[in-house]
Amino acid sequence: QNVREFKQLMLQYREQTVAQNLVGQLLTFATGAPVGFKDRKSVDQILAGSRASGYGVRDLIHGIVQSDLFQIK
Repeated sequence: QNVREFKQLMLQYREQTVAQNLVGQLLTFATGAPVGFKDRKSVDQILAGSRASGYGVRDLIHGIVQSDLFQIK
């Protein structure tokens, strides 16, 4: 019907996919480098750490800042 319903459907069925994309975008912004295939393990760890909270943005950002990707890149 509208954009709000579309967002609800996306979050309902693809919550982890949306969170994974958000982590990738935030990491690209934070490090200035695109996320590559070799970075997938770190992204998965960030997602696993925030799964219990429903992939809250605050938890995702904390996971990113604490990750090797952020601290080393």
